[in-house]
Amino acid sequence: MSSFPEIVDLPKSLRNNGPIAELDAIFSRESDSPPSIYVRSPGRVNLIGEHIDYCGYSVLPMAIEQCILMAVGQNGRNPSELVVTNTNSSFERFSCELSDIKVDKSEPRWYNYVLAGVLGIKDSVDATVLKGMVVTVHGTVPPSAGLSSSSALVCAAALATAHLNQFSISKEEIASLCAKSERYVGTEGGGMDQAICFLGEEGKAKLIDFNPLKATDVPLPAGCVFVIANSLAEIGRASCRERV
Repeated sequence: MSSFPEIVDLPKSLRNNGPIAELDAIFSRESDSPPSIYVRSPGRVNLIGEHIDYCGYSVLPMAIEQCILMAVGQNGRNPSELVVTNTNSSFERFSCELSDIKVDKSEPRWYNYVLAGVLGIKDSVDATVLKGMVVTVHGTVPPSAGLSSSSALVCAAALATAHLNQFSISKEEIASLCAKSERYVGTEGGGMDQAICFLGEEGKAKLIDFNPLKATDVPLPAGCVFVIANSLAEIGRASCRERV
């Protein structure tokens, strides 16, 4: 079983450029301290096995470069509050008391996937009190394009919550937890997206088996290129069950 996702130091060269600088700028509006951690959660493309993970059958996905980046820190202004913002101004700000997190399935909102990840950790460890958090999100996975931007949000939020509250959990455990917690938003999917998010490796696809969750390396040929075409047709993740 794989250990808790690795924590590495962020090179100083990245702090003043690109998405990290954007994250820091928005984060600073909500917090008097800099982020304590940055979380990266990749999107994915599936090579073999469409919509069969729902029934426990094996699939062969790989993680992609496009990802969700999240700046996270304790909420020093209100230690019982969760604040969620986005570097893209079209995604609205959200805040709530951590003791009263609710996901309204009838009102699709981007931040519901963040709430689902936080709730998954809270329920799995039976945590009565979580530390207040400020979360700022930056995404390069096209939304509603079938590349798992929603699952990447859930996984990033769950990982951030676990780290900030010092909960120890393996990659397989948190992947399975995220697959279940995504149901808070009404998604009745399988566990492929969450598994490849946590277990993916550069240069490899993964043969993913379920019950129990297991990932086997499938090395990709050197120099091979996969072209992922975006049709620009969008459909919300929670609508997947209507298409299958």
